Amino acid sequence: MEVNKVLVLGNENFLTLLKNTAHMHYVLSSTHNDALNKLRETQFDYVVILYTGNSAILNFAKSIAITRNMGVCLICKKDIYDQVLYQCKDSGIIVLSYPIKKEVLLQALLVLKSMQEKILKYEKKITSLEQKYLELKMVDHCKLILISNYHWSEEKAHHYIEKMAMEQNKTKFLVAKELLEEFSQ
Repeated sequence: MEVNKVLVLGNENFLTLLKNTAHMHYVLSSTHNDALNKLRETQFDYVVILYTGNSAILNFAKSIAITRNMGVCLICKKDIYDQVLYQCKDSGIIVLSYPIKKEVLLQALLVLKSMQEKILKYEKKITSLEQKYLELKMVDHCKLILISNYHWSEEKAHHYIEKMAMEQNKTKFLVAKELLEEFSQ
């Protein structure tokens, strides 16, 4: 089983807490600029941030959550928890307050992992649907060319592409692609 890579923005004590909570590969950054450089160099699964009230860190967390495909967990003091939670409400960031129990932190990390797995699953599905859409679009474009060049009905053009696909043991997409290449010459 692959160990998840976690970028930690915080201090050594916070890193020790994380290491005692879940078995993952942790990389510590003490500044948000260092963390940004590490994000450019390495692919991480999650980012866990010890938030101390610096608005640049909060903007950094939001930026990561929006622009990158990785889970973000922000841990802040109890007295600013409500404010931070409100500021992160639509970003997908998990916000927790400290002091924090290991069990709660572990559950948050497991939720991040689960969310990432679902996101990857849906991204694959979206990619597959986009590919099917492009294939259908090409077949429809080929039908339009057949209709305009030969004055066929849409049904006849569709039947022709299907028949060619069956005879040549190819997909309708490949037949349409080949026909479009022939018409473009």
